[in-house]
Amino acid sequence: MVKIVSLVFTVLDMLAIMGCSVSFLHAIPREKDVDRWKKVIAWIFYGVLATVLPLFRNDILTTVVMTLFYVGIGRTLYYKNKTGILYQIIFWMEFLAAQYMAAYAVAVITMAVQVEYPLTIVLLIILRVAFLMAVTFVMRRLLKSRYTDAGKELKIRGMIIVPVFSTALMFLYAISGEVFLVRYGYGWMLLFDGLLIVINVYCLYFWYDVAKNRELKHRLKLIQQQNELTLQYYEDLEDNYSRSRKIIHDIRNHLTVLEQAEKMENSPYIEDMHAMLNSLGMKFYAESKMLNIVLNDKFKEFLPEHVECRLGGISLEFISDMDITTIFANLLDNAVEAQPDRETRSIRIQGEQIHDFTMIKLTNPFAGECSTEGTTKKGHEGLGLTNVRGAVEKYGGEMQVTQADHMFAVTLVFPEKLEKIQRES
Repeated sequence: MVKIVSLVFTVLDMLAIMGCSVSFLHAIPREKDVDRWKKVIAWIFYGVLATVLPLFRNDILTTVVMTLFYVGIGRTLYYKNKTGILYQIIFWMEFLAAQYMAAYAVAVITMAVQVEYPLTIVLLIILRVAFLMAVTFVMRRLLKSRYTDAGKELKIRGMIIVPVFSTALMFLYAISGEVFLVRYGYGWMLLFDGLLIVINVYCLYFWYDVAKNRELKHRLKLIQQQNELTLQYYEDLEDNYSRSRKIIHDIRNHLTVLEQAEKMENSPYIEDMHAMLNSLGMKFYAESKMLNIVLNDKFKEFLPEHVECRLGGISLEFISDMDITTIFANLLDNAVEAQPDRETRSIRIQGEQIHDFTMIKLTNPFAGECSTEGTTKKGHEGLGLTNVRGAVEKYGGEMQVTQADHMFAVTLVFPEKLEKIQRES
């Protein structure tokens, strides 16, 4: 009977090791579609190793082989990025620490209460299964909330040193701690292993913050590059408009002379020429030169009768040309994106000075679904409204986005006090 109970708990122990290992690996975002039978064979071999290697009574050999094989399964059958290796190694270190903690806890219990040997083995397996499941649960939760793909720029070699050294420390405690254990008992060993688990979990938190910080820097770099390119485009556009105005001025003079010389007052030819030249010129929408350039360029995407722009009563001199470009170019691009049909596309821009605030409201219709977080166009990386919000907040302003009845509205509000400070500085 004792042998049957021992066999049952041994099988339970093996199933717990297998189940926790598989469960954690499945929590890592999978990037490979491998035949199921290959995975089954790999896990069967993993179970065989977990059963046979402890018979050699060489903990170092067992740990090294099992760790390498476990990481190999994940790297070849489940994921591609190197971040998974770090998470797997830390998980395996904590897996090992949980088993040591179970052994030390049993030692503390048997020293306090006399327990027969068969019952000690059962207690060891029960505690080990409980600790393994607890570690797996914590690591799976950590993966869901703090997993990040570090990419090629962030190296993981330095971070892998932490779980490797932690594993080495556990072996040193177990091998050279006989005098320590006799004097202080197994309680301190439980504490040491628990602290190692905490340190490794904290390292994953630190790794996540470093990776996210790198991602944020990359994102800010993209925003800066986009702003610089957009500003350069509109500066070049301004030069073209300036040259066009000079040419148009000269051509008008020539047409006036021709009109008088040929006495073609009744002919529509000259009027058509004037209309054509008017179409090349810039319309005046606001006091800001850069804003005029942006509006004239973007309004080409709309039918003239579908454009309503009233910005004459406000001043935006406190906003730099780059931020003017960022704010209005992105908002007008979103308005164009929101309604693919040019015939039904429209835009309404209204600016007002209300007490101590400058308010600008842009309204346009949208077809289908429209995101309030950023552009949905592929390749833009969702930076549209994020750029606008960042530029507005630089001047103490606020941006409010609303949508109802297939109408999308963005309201920008700037405080007047900040404008005066900007002008004085």
